[in-house]
Amino acid sequence: MLITPKTTIDEIIHTHPETMQFFNGLKMSCGTCFAVKFDTLENGALMHGMDVDSLIEQLSHFISSLPATVETSDQG
Repeated sequence: MLITPKTTIDEIIHTHPETMQFFNGLKMSCGTCFAVKFDTLENGALMHGMDVDSLIEQLSHFISSLPATVETSDQG
């Protein structure tokens, strides 16, 4: 998933549920905020006085440090 300033916070959390830890660590209450359904990362950064480019860089680093999920196939 390519994260841009226009990506919604909901898309990010839906794709990578672990990012709730990231947002909580920044004191962004994305888990309890109604606005995450439609708010972009850019709007979230502005509302919390953050630079969106820096936020994207930190978020991308956080996601890249997550353990990879291993998909298994059922080959009977």
